[in-house]
Amino acid sequence: MIIKTHISFKDFLKFNIKNSLSRIIIFSLILLLFCCLNLYNAENAMQESFKTATVWLAVIIIFIFVRTYFRLKNAFFSNKKIQEQITYIFSNDKVEAKGETFETDFTWNTVFKVKELKDWFLIYQSARTMNMIAKENMDKDQIIEFRKMVTDNGVKSKLRKD
Repeated sequence: MIIKTHISFKDFLKFNIKNSLSRIIIFSLILLLFCCLNLYNAENAMQESFKTATVWLAVIIIFIFVRTYFRLKNAFFSNKKIQEQITYIFSNDKVEAKGETFETDFTWNTVFKVKELKDWFLIYQSARTMNMIAKENMDKDQIIEFRKMVTDNGVKSKLRKD
């Protein structure tokens, strides 16, 4: 099975923001709880303290999003391989990836895990390194065939049932 992919910065940004959103929300809620606990103990007028805390919370959240954007922009544009069109050739025993400036292959038994999201397949080489394949580059039969290859090779995986 052959799949050609090309990840744009917009796709990369959307993917990472979507996957980081839960952490940002949890961090914001913890920060809000901390501010509320400080307000409860505050001797100042409660209304004025609440306004100040809300402004600071908004500033911190905006800072997190701006920092995340520039961190992801740097990560994407500093890695030339991720910007290339990549052709994946999947067989029952191995995976080959060919870009414009590189070629690599690995066997299924060296894959750390495969995770399927709504719009992506993520093939993890380690806990932090992964290959991203957009499902928009695959037809329904290829998605079914890919899932079967992953399960047949006994790769640790989280695959969708749809």
